[in-house]
Amino acid sequence: MATQDDLQRLYAARDKLAKLVLADPVYSPIFQRIEEEIALAEAATHGDALARARAIARQMATR
Repeated sequence: MATQDDLQRLYAARDKLAKLVLADPVYSPIFQRIEEEIALAEAATHGDALARARAIARQMATR
C-alpha cells in the first residue's frame, strides 16, 4: 500500500516531468507511467476496489 509520502514523491515527479515533456516530448512515456503509478497509489490509499481495478486496467492497456 502506498503511503502519503509515496504519493507526494509521485506528485513531485509528475510536476517535474510535465515541464520536461513541454521542453521535449521524448519524456511523455515516463510522464504517463508516473500518472499510472499515481492512479494506482491513490486507489490503494482510498481502498476503493473499483478504482484500483480501473487503474490496473489502464496500466495494462498501455503495455
